[in-house]
Amino acid sequence: MSAAGVLVERINALSRKEKALLAACLLAVVAFAAARWVVMPARAEYARNRAAIPARRAVIARYEAFRLGQDRVDEELSDQVERMKKWEDGLLAGETTSAAGVFLQGLLKPLTQRPEIRVTSIRSLPPARKGAYTEVAVQMEIQTSTEGLALLLADLSRQTKILRVRKLSASTGGSMGQVPRKEVVAVSMVVSGFSAAPLDEKASVRSDE
Repeated sequence: MSAAGVLVERINALSRKEKALLAACLLAVVAFAAARWVVMPARAEYARNRAAIPARRAVIARYEAFRLGQDRVDEELSDQVERMKKWEDGLLAGETTSAAGVFLQGLLKPLTQRPEIRVTSIRSLPPARKGAYTEVAVQMEIQTSTEGLALLLADLSRQTKILRVRKLSASTGGSMGQVPRKEVVAVSMVVSGFSAAPLDEKASVRSDE
């Protein structure tokens, strides 16, 4: 007879009480095995995961802070690029400061071609280095009315190129023949713009001399 048959025969020979006790022992062994190899590892894994939650939350919080900070950096960089693009678009055209000066005078010419404005003189001033750019300026002497001067200043502020009135002096006296009863305003004005052209130091020195 095989060992299995002998085992079955012995179990059959047991009393009901003995069989119940044997079954309880087998259940206890199975329960212990399940607890030892299934429940306890699962509980240990749960405990490790629960203990790791604060650290993971801290990592997520740091990442979120970094992401928000990066978003702000990207936004600021985008704004700076946009401002730089607008600034570059506002520069005077011309590969040299002389060409930029001619371009500046070309911008000013249509602004002064009004019946109430008469240009008596206009001349280029020596360029000056301003950081990464070169400031190019012209000095104008004009005769106009107070309304004409106001219109000219308004036109200068509306230009797409970056222009500024660096100096302005005005004196009044007499009246304009073509506009009766309007007082003449003699204006001396320096208008400048910026150019990406390199500054010719020698030419600047000769102009100063």
